[in-house]
Amino acid sequence: MTEEIEILLSKINKKQIWDETPVFCFTSDVDWASEDVMSEYFNIVNTLDIKPTLFVTHESKIIDSNFKLGKIERGIHPNFLENSSHGKSFREVIETCIKFAPESYVFRSHRFFDVTDITHMFKNEYKYKYFSNGGTILQTHIKPILHESGLINIPVFFEDGTHLYNQLNLDFKKYLNLFISPGIKIISFHPMNFIFNSPNIAFMRQIKDTLTREEFNNITFDTIGKLKNKEAGIGQTIIDIVKFVKESNYPIMSLNEVYNRIIGD
Repeated sequence: MTEEIEILLSKINKKQIWDETPVFCFTSDVDWASEDVMSEYFNIVNTLDIKPTLFVTHESKIIDSNFKLGKIERGIHPNFLENSSHGKSFREVIETCIKFAPESYVFRSHRFFDVTDITHMFKNEYKYKYFSNGGTILQTHIKPILHESGLINIPVFFEDGTHLYNQLNLDFKKYLNLFISPGIKIISFHPMNFIFNSPNIAFMRQIKDTLTREEFNNITFDTIGKLKNKEAGIGQTIIDIVKFVKESNYPIMSLNEVYNRIIGD
């Protein structure tokens, strides 16, 4: 164990491309989005020519299809909170979620939930390699962290809910100096916020509060068409970020590619 930790310490402190330039990585926490929502999501994301990592919460034929086509990577998004549909214990939640992406070796907990019991279990019993927990507010110079569990943690640079919660400007170029600074830039966005183009936290909260869990999990194209925000919103912000990154020729890596760069595979 000592040798393993010492090797990881050496690897995460090695100079990398993100020490000199921003390296972008796109991820999405699926959060039980319906098949119609995910269909709309892929209709847009696949045209942007990026390979996002989807942290999955449930079985989905359309996610499976895009995974088999090599258009996405998958991690798991376990919900350890009270009344979770994933289970009543940490072990039950983890084992439920692993079934949704059995190839995965990365997780991000719902609501960034994190205790040592969970991270130790992921590493020692389920052989996970890294996770992406912890949301920042446009933190510059983000580097991988060697977590006390021995897992590598890669924090999030931009998260749609965080951006909306803090009422930051939807024109990301207001913070351009932060986006173009060196560091790993994980851009995390939820399919629901993305497709409904949420302009603020209250907008999505209202949609969720008017639906039962079953209705939320089965949102249709018709509902999307009726409720989608047509003004400025976080969905358009995400698209603008992707287009800027590609036009500027900044490096883009999938999350597994970032991890593999760290460990040298």
